[in-house]
This record gives sequence, C-alpha cells and structure tokens, in this order.
Amino acid sequence: MKTTIEMPDDLFRKAKAVAALRGQSLKDFITELLRREIDTPAGATRGTRKKAADRFGRELDALAREVNKNWKTSRDATGAVREQRRG
Repeated sequence: MKTTIEMPDDLFRKAKAVAALRGQSLKDFITELLRREIDTPAGATRGTRKKAADRFGRELDALAREVNKNWKTSRDATGAVREQRRG
C-alpha cells in the first residue's frame, strides 16, 4: 500500500542517510521501524519503550554524525542518493 507521510526536512534527511548507510531504501527502513514498534509487547512498560526509543535515537544521531563527518560535497545526502539512483 502507498501512503504519504509528512515529516520535518531534517528528520527526512537523517532517515534517508541512515537508510543509505544500512543499504536500505527509506521504505524498508521506515517499515522496519514500524514493525519494531508494533511488535513491542503491549505489556511493555513505558520505561522499556522509552529506553528502546532513546537507544534508537542515539544510534540515529551517531550515524548522522558519521554521515556529516565523512560528507565530502556541498550537495546534501538526499540529493546525492537520488543522483546515484538515476545514474
């Protein structure tokens, strides 16, 4: 099924970069995140979910820092990925 999701530009760029670093499409990356959230047992405590979310946030931030540190062009990561896919 297709759907449209609106999100802040900076979050989109980070998610796209993380997906690319993992060798995933953005679709697969978001699907994985949703499955992980949905598959969390309903009885899980709020603290357990918060810890998992915090851990994922730290992982996402670390990957974004790596992308930014190693980025060697004035183009943003999203534009580069799009160009690579067209090529």
